[in-house]
Amino acid sequence: SVEDSPNSGGVVIDAIRCCKLALERDKGGILYSPSSYFMKHPPKQYTDDEAYRMTEEFIAGNRED
Repeated sequence: SVEDSPNSGGVVIDAIRCCKLALERDKGGILYSPSSYFMKHPPKQYTDDEAYRMTEEFIAGNRED
């Protein structure tokens, strides 16, 4: 068994920050880019590199999902 909960705090905070960005942009629903990067079982799975790139684009305001 692996105890990974101490490491997940930063991931959760970053995911919450992305949710806040979406709220500030009046976006709702599934955030495919951040969820594919931060979550274990996202609704859409992408490669790590692609998910990272998409999440950075979302943060910059160049993606809506």
